[in-house]
Amino acid sequence: MKNRLTIVMGVLAAFTPVMSSAQEVSGAATLGLAETSSPSGVPDYSAMSLDGKLDVTYAGVLSFGANISTGKIDIDGVSEDLSATIIGLNAGFPLGSMWNGGAYYEHAELDVDGLGSESINSYGLFVGYKSDLMALELFGGETDGDSLTGTGVDWFDIGGQASFAVGQAGEVGGHMIRSRLSSGGVDVDLTSVGIGGSFEMAQGLTVFAGLNRAEIDVLTGDVTTFGLGVGYDLGAMVNFPATVSLELSRSRIDDGVDDYDSDTIRFGITIPFGGAKASPMNSVASAAMAPNRNALTTVINSDF
Repeated sequence: MKNRLTIVMGVLAAFTPVMSSAQEVSGAATLGLAETSSPSGVPDYSAMSLDGKLDVTYAGVLSFGANISTGKIDIDGVSEDLSATIIGLNAGFPLGSMWNGGAYYEHAELDVDGLGSESINSYGLFVGYKSDLMALELFGGETDGDSLTGTGVDWFDIGGQASFAVGQAGEVGGHMIRSRLSSGGVDVDLTSVGIGGSFEMAQGLTVFAGLNRAEIDVLTGDVTTFGLGVGYDLGAMVNFPATVSLELSRSRIDDGVDDYDSDTIRFGITIPFGGAKASPMNSVASAAMAPNRNALTTVINSDF
């Protein structure tokens, strides 16, 4: 926990001088609680999470972004807790009319009480297009980590995401990301594909849904997660800019022989600022429309 707090404080400290002179700042934060009912023979678990994002535009030219997802999972009947943290940073600049490009860095860490932790770092380049009607991004990069050092394994990430406005009140989007591990001429691909959407209804209500599917090509089977939720804007009732949300999701693991389902109920409180609009960041819809730039961490976000 101390390591994660140090990283978060470092990110905030790095952005402080930029934010103080920025022309535009927007973002959101979601505090979430989840309860998962697992198939027979597998323990149930609960989770508490905190997700946040920050977008800063400086001098109308340079743009900076940061995102964080951190959570703690308590597994029934197991004394050790499982913690995960994913932090991303990016910086971009205009390439022309509505086009932009830049670089990104992401750090992911998994920690098990008493057993230690493992972490990976992803970095690369991206190019994007953004207008009032749509946004598009393509990226490519690589991932490394302590457990990969000296193994001769290379990890490459490539993918894209797109979103489209549906009138003034809706948005749909999706992604396709492939992480390839290569060693000695042998390739193993982890692929994540997702689609999601949200629609603002009358009287402060929002409906959102998402679908994500992940597979490893050398294994038979896949993991598919679907989520459907509703949010309510408290600003429609009281003068407080927050949205409460409730999502029901199901993850199906297909091992090529049988299917195993786990059902999750997620509660969230999302506080936006700077005019930002987004699905609750602890939802399957958010993971599908705003993924990480790594297939593994995207799957973790959509399922947990």
